[in-house]
Amino acid sequence: MASREKQIVVTANKSSGLWRKTRNLLLLQVKLWVDAIRDFALMPVGLICYLLDLASDSNDERYWNKLMKWGRKSDHHINLFQHQSFEQKRSVTIDDVADIVEDVLKTDVKQSENTQQLVETIKHRVKTRFTQD
Repeated sequence: MASREKQIVVTANKSSGLWRKTRNLLLLQVKLWVDAIRDFALMPVGLICYLLDLASDSNDERYWNKLMKWGRKSDHHINLFQHQSFEQKRSVTIDDVADIVEDVLKTDVKQSENTQQLVETIKHRVKTRFTQD
């Protein structure tokens, strides 16, 4: 029986490695969903921008260029494939929010009285983190 219990025990290194891999997978799935939702939402917005630029008297593609600028900015926030150049610009990414949520869940779950208090703690840490950058 004792040998069976030893087989069940997982060392901290294996556990943290497993968590890191699982976290990376879950975070990639979240990013893929956010990216897909953004792309789906941009389909009609792109059409509207095209029509607005087409209806304007100038040859300037003002709305289209704004859409492209917003799309590039949202790429930085989603940071789907962890581009190093995105980190140099220090835009707020989904990774940053995930780090904060994970830290709050690890440290503050026992101290919190309810879910609303956890949500407020996460909001406060997100605001604090993003106003510093």
